[in-house]
Amino acid sequence: MNKINIKLLKLLIENKGDYVSGEKISQELGVSRTTIWKHINKLRELGYQIDSLTRKGYSLIKSPQGMVAENIYLGLDTEVFGKEIRVYPSLDSTNTKAKELAADDYPTGTVIITEEQQQGKGRRGRGWYSPPGTGLWFSVLLRPDISPNKAPFLTIISALAVSEGIKKVASSLVPVIKWPNDVLLAGKKVCGILSELNADLGMIKYAVTGIGINVNQTSFPAEIADIATSLKIEAGNEIDRTLLVQEIIVSFERYYLEMEAGHYDKLLGLWKKQLNIIGEQVIIYANEGITYEGNVLDVSSQGELIIKDKNGEINKFWAGDVSLRRKK
Repeated sequence: MNKINIKLLKLLIENKGDYVSGEKISQELGVSRTTIWKHINKLRELGYQIDSLTRKGYSLIKSPQGMVAENIYLGLDTEVFGKEIRVYPSLDSTNTKAKELAADDYPTGTVIITEEQQQGKGRRGRGWYSPPGTGLWFSVLLRPDISPNKAPFLTIISALAVSEGIKKVASSLVPVIKWPNDVLLAGKKVCGILSELNADLGMIKYAVTGIGINVNQTSFPAEIADIATSLKIEAGNEIDRTLLVQEIIVSFERYYLEMEAGHYDKLLGLWKKQLNIIGEQVIIYANEGITYEGNVLDVSSQGELIIKDKNGEINKFWAGDVSLRRKK
């Protein structure tokens, strides 16, 4: 993300409706007028409508409607997250791109967003329906100072951040967290979360948390129409995707810093309050076709599901090992 673009855009936004002279911009940014002209054109290429008049300077008329890194950055009030934002027209997967950036030493809190995800994936290798320009498909690169056995908290804090972000942009909605990594509205899936690790014994090198949210879709393919929904469908109005991702990033950073500070009990408590499964009768589908039935008693301090079967036996299940369905 270009720092001159950011400074120039901020100056134009602060003076929106007025013209800012080239001389003033040059003094504020410490660059030549030729450099200013080049960056004005770069902003125009990104979709910003900027007027220019001789002897008066430049005026921002209109900002682009799509996802633009500069727009997102300028609306963030964060310490770490979102200092690097990359927006792509199309990607196979934002998690895959995040891993590439991790190898290039991009910092914690780097955000990767795409308008279209061609090979979006969910947990256990499932696909994720990611049509262009309607949803919010993004990943956050993390380098958490926690032990690998605390890695499930990356998904926990992600779900909390998404839930909070949704409520900020659509106060009428009531998000519910489905163990382990989905967010539901009115019983239907609106968000999926996938966290992936690169770790050695005792140390996480980096983690990538991918988040897919159905934002402004009005319909879904027949095979998922009964189980999927969008913020627009439930709220009854269009949702500003830029505002949504800003709210999620701000919340994500706050919960992330709480996690690194070791406030696991607090985070687990907040998460459990929004879970929709405790006390329910469920069926667990494990590997090799094995199933378990029982009552969900609680969630462990590590995020495992604690289930009591009909024989009174207590079992714990990790999210990565099983699929879960309510017993009808």
